[in-house]
Amino acid sequence: MQSGFEWTGGSAIEECIEAQSEPEPFSGVVQLSRAGQVLFEGAYGLAIRPESIPNRVDTRFQTASGCKVFTGTAVLQLIDRGKINPETPLASCVDAEFPNYDPGITIHHLLTHTSGITSYFEEDVNPDYEALWRDIPMYGIRKPGDFLPLFQNKPMKFRPGERFDYNDGGYILLGLVVEAVSGLSFAEYIEKHVFASAGMDDSGYFPTDQLPERTAYAYVGNENGTWRTNFFAVPIVGAPDGGAYTTAPNMTRFWRALKDGVLLRAPAAAAMLAPEVATSLDSPYSHYGYGVWIDKPGDSVRKYFVVGSDPGVALHSAVYPQEDLILTLIGNTAGALWPLYRSIESAIKL
Repeated sequence: MQSGFEWTGGSAIEECIEAQSEPEPFSGVVQLSRAGQVLFEGAYGLAIRPESIPNRVDTRFQTASGCKVFTGTAVLQLIDRGKINPETPLASCVDAEFPNYDPGITIHHLLTHTSGITSYFEEDVNPDYEALWRDIPMYGIRKPGDFLPLFQNKPMKFRPGERFDYNDGGYILLGLVVEAVSGLSFAEYIEKHVFASAGMDDSGYFPTDQLPERTAYAYVGNENGTWRTNFFAVPIVGAPDGGAYTTAPNMTRFWRALKDGVLLRAPAAAAMLAPEVATSLDSPYSHYGYGVWIDKPGDSVRKYFVVGSDPGVALHSAVYPQEDLILTLIGNTAGALWPLYRSIESAIKL
């Protein structure tokens, strides 16, 4: 499948951003690069609203589920080093009680959302992620193991490998695998072996009560038209299933490091980006690799990408392999990014 992409300058993207007004104007950063060269980048809206501090290109934003790709990278690094393999059972790695889990759950099942476990957050039952933390102190959720009481005793939904079912809890378990196999805390491992290796010097798992400079607050709209931060709507520290902070340029560095063999050797990188499972979802969510969505409408891959959506958080970062393009939108409100991403893709014919 060939796109009609032809770069004639950034005016088409600017027009899309200027036209974006519903459900709110875009607040965040847009970056488009090709073969390592930045074609377009711009920052819009406010990072901290009461202080009128604007977003910058190097502003750090929350990523929600977009950082599952970092967890996938960490697991594949351990596979690449022979510490584990895709068929390694969960039970052989993690020393915790899972009384109702099928003993056949493997690393592959967890990476591809085919494990069959019940997550701590079941979006099809209650899509309000913020509601989860109204009865559970979000300030006590600081490491992967803190999530276990929320789901480790729940029953299986289906047998491992039976079908795709997007599952945050599975990536929490992968974080525990990383800790058990590497001997490091999950955050330490990612910061050392993923962020530092890829040159992502503005990325990290920062507690919301100790945010570094150039970090945007994420904002949730109230019914009366005012805004509040999401500080009490998400765990205080990001986890293997979501919540790292990064920048648009750092996402570009990540994708380039993955492509250039800095993070993974070629066979492991190819495994990560292979359409391991068909999801039964509509394009572009038709296939899933190891921590990565893959849009494969025909015989070839159109793009592989990550998305993140939490209260006040939005991320869409994609690689278009045929064009060697990387397009990242990252924002600190939840609604505007999605229609804007679609309009930009349409405007530049991707």
